Amino acid sequence: MMEQEFGAILAHERNQAGHTLRKLASLVNCSASTLSRWENGHVTPMRDDVERVDEALDVNGRLVSAWEFATSGGLPPWMHDMGRLEEAAETIELISPHVVPGLLQSSRYLRLVMREGLHPGSPEEIERLVTLRSARYQYLVSKNDPDVVAVFPVTALTCVPDDVRKEQVAHLLSVSRREKVMVHLVPEGSILVGVTSMLLMFHLRDGGKAASADHVRGNVFYQETTGYDRLHGLVKRALGSALPTAQSREVLEKLL
Repeated sequence: MMEQEFGAILAHERNQAGHTLRKLASLVNCSASTLSRWENGHVTPMRDDVERVDEALDVNGRLVSAWEFATSGGLPPWMHDMGRLEEAAETIELISPHVVPGLLQSSRYLRLVMREGLHPGSPEEIERLVTLRSARYQYLVSKNDPDVVAVFPVTALTCVPDDVRKEQVAHLLSVSRREKVMVHLVPEGSILVGVTSMLLMFHLRDGGKAASADHVRGNVFYQETTGYDRLHGLVKRALGSALPTAQSREVLEKLL
């Protein structure tokens, strides 16, 4: 499958450059039939071959990067899209040190977070995003219905205005009635050691794993071979700092 992903990328880059199989083959000193087998995923090229093709197409390392993902069992390029990762996941673990994770935010809570985060969009754009994002979990239920494990501090609820808190708490109580959603609150006085920004772990239906951490410049993705184990260790530590789901639900009910 991943070889086919690489082949599709190779074919796309060749077509973008305006080369036929025969023309590109002449530039990299191989046969057109060999290139065709690479593009169809029947054969995986060696790294030296990929580097020559990358240079001939002048794609600044994009082909080499795609080949590395394909041959190392890493994360396919399409999975760098957060939405597609969510849709491919069997389980999603959400660890947030400050706010309710986005996938479980109610509309008022999301609107507040976007406003406090100085979102650059117009009011109309913000409302459009609020509508789309607040409906995201229900969309995933209809598509792949992943298990969702959320860990975040109780202060993410107590620090917002009463109307926002009540709507958000009611939303959490509603979605967590399903066995598919497990909410673990970190009580006041405890902290998520080592977690400085939103951390998302994806366990994919095909057995693969991926992680994403929020940074100022956007999401940074990790695959199983590059930092995944360290991040998963933070998830385990976060769960150890949080209340079990039953106790978390009791806390939520008191916050209504």
